[in-house]
Amino acid sequence: MRIAYYGTAAGEGWPGVFCQCSLCQSARRMGGKSIRTRSQALINDDLLLDLPPDNQLHSLYYGLDLGKVRALLITHSHSDHFYPEDLEFLREPFSHTYPCQMQIFGNDAVGRGIVRACGNYGGEKERFQFREADVNTSFSVMDYKVTPLRATHARGERCLFYHIAQGDKSLLYAHDTGAFTQENLDCLAEQPGKLGLVSLDCTSQMHRDGKYHMGLADAAEQKERLLALGLADADTVWVVNHFSHNGGWLHEEITEQARKYGMIASYDGMSINF
Repeated sequence: MRIAYYGTAAGEGWPGVFCQCSLCQSARRMGGKSIRTRSQALINDDLLLDLPPDNQLHSLYYGLDLGKVRALLITHSHSDHFYPEDLEFLREPFSHTYPCQMQIFGNDAVGRGIVRACGNYGGEKERFQFREADVNTSFSVMDYKVTPLRATHARGERCLFYHIAQGDKSLLYAHDTGAFTQENLDCLAEQPGKLGLVSLDCTSQMHRDGKYHMGLADAAEQKERLLALGLADADTVWVVNHFSHNGGWLHEEITEQARKYGMIASYDGMSINF
């Protein structure tokens, strides 16, 4: 399996759209890996995670080929993860000869967002279809087995993160969530095999959170919990992702700090095979 990270920032991006703080100014000046767009990742070539406002930018600058995407998993309806207006551009006359009907999965708020942005949809000629994902209930799409888990995030929404398996390979994409609940761990224990890669929220970086997002120390604790339960092992790849400028570390420093915990700090355009 392969995961490619196209957007690795929190909601405001980094530098923040309007922010003039020292960390955002430093990112503007330094460029490179210190520039972060809104959250998005791709599994292999065909399974997309989240649909932020930066879709076109990711296709232009990082090589995201949206024409190969067959399925889309949405974590929740916050605007940095879900910009449903772009789905309208799957349709004629905006998009010609799109090769499939994209399958979209998410919570009820995501479904309402699609209707709000695109109106009613359906039928054989529609370019996309939405299916509401149930917490802890696995489903199949293409050759993937996907299990949505309940995220500890926005209190008024059933936010999700995902366990994704393909054959004997699997990963956990756990973003916009705080510390794992016992329900999360029980569900993960039901999945076969060991996790090949775990991608953990690190929005708060040097600051602890655990109730809405995670900092690096929180992420490291989740790593130890998964290892102690035998859900991961010495071969598991650990990544921290989804960074806010309020967390206090630019790319080089978060890379150094993450390394102390045996983790990789993501950056826009990073790809990992596992």
